[in-house]
Amino acid sequence: MKLLFLTVALSLFSILQAEEDSTSNVFGFQGIYFVHAMMSDKDFHGEKKPKEMSPLIITPLRNGNIKAEFTVNKHGKCKEITLILEKMSQSGLYTVDEGKRHVRIEQTSVDDHWVIFCEGEFHGKQIRFAKLVGPSPEENLQALNEYKEMAKLRGFDETKIIIPRQTEVCSPEKV
Repeated sequence: MKLLFLTVALSLFSILQAEEDSTSNVFGFQGIYFVHAMMSDKDFHGEKKPKEMSPLIITPLRNGNIKAEFTVNKHGKCKEITLILEKMSQSGLYTVDEGKRHVRIEQTSVDDHWVIFCEGEFHGKQIRFAKLVGPSPEENLQALNEYKEMAKLRGFDETKIIIPRQTEVCSPEKV
């Protein structure tokens, strides 16, 4: 009886483990990340220039898509933003907003530091940007240097780099 119980328990564990693996992101991009640097192929003017960023909460979904959540505080009002990155056939490539934007997520050689490249339409204009994200608010110079090189290879101008101040997640007012 104990052997039967052990066999059933191990089988269930294996099934649950396989199910968990199938829902997790193929390359481990999940959890809370802080935006360490960003650059765009367009100039930001005045208030449009991002000066501070809240952490990103990255959650892999069952179907291979990724949910990205963050908050922005604009003119004293907090807004919660949720994006669903829809998985494409190529690993690390996603679309957002019904294909209006394409997102590529690449891991750096620094543990748990990623570069997010995005291109597409934003407020009616074509734009490309690159963000370096990592698991803690502290800057990692090795990751930053690698980010600069990766972005440079894709035609970004290193002089347009922005290092945003890290902020906490704000809470939207309930109406």
